[in-house]
Amino acid sequence: MGVENIRSQAARTDNGVVLRNVDRETMRVEYGGRVMDVQVERGVERSGIYLPPSPTWNDGEVVEEETLVLIKGAIVEIQEYWGFAADFLVLEV
Repeated sequence: MGVENIRSQAARTDNGVVLRNVDRETMRVEYGGRVMDVQVERGVERSGIYLPPSPTWNDGEVVEEETLVLIKGAIVEIQEYWGFAADFLVLEV
């Protein structure tokens, strides 16, 4: 896959996943017309990406496992493109 910057603090992979920085603690994933906000803890070289045990789109529908795998791969790729490693963590509520 390849990554291209689409504007300041936003990038898209070849498979169409867009990752945008919303604020210091939030990133927005867009894919297939759907949106999912994820919490992030930013470090110097790494970012912790928090996902709930059953991630959902912002409209409340559960993200299918196949799509989640694709999105996680895209997040890692974009984070690496931006110079950061990505660690996925489970968000406990």
